[in-house]
Amino acid sequence: MNRSLRQARFDDGGALDEAGRDRAPAAAGSLPPAARVVVSPGVRCRETAGALGLQGAEAAELAGLDVGRRGGRTLDEVAVAEPEAVGRWLTDPSCAPHGG
Repeated sequence: MNRSLRQARFDDGGALDEAGRDRAPAAAGSLPPAARVVVSPGVRCRETAGALGLQGAEAAELAGLDVGRRGGRTLDEVAVAEPEAVGRWLTDPSCAPHGG
C-alpha cells in the first residue's frame, strides 16, 4: 500500500507507506518456494519483493499503468479539470489523453 492507493488517487509511482512496509514482511513465510521470481519495475513492487525476501528480475512488461500528468490526483480532480478527456479515457481503451 502507498499514499496514492490509500487515498484512491492515480498511482504516482511512490514508495510503500509505513503500513505497507510493516505488513509486507509478515507475509514472507506464507509464500511457497518459487523457481523464478519476476518483479515490476515500480518502486512499491520492488520494495514489496525485497520485504518478502525475494530476489527477482525486473520485467518492464509488469510496469503499472502510466497515468502521465494524472499521477497523484483523484479521478474527481481530473474530471473537473479535463471532463472531455476523462470521458474519452473511460470509454475508449486505446485513448491516453493523460500523456501516459
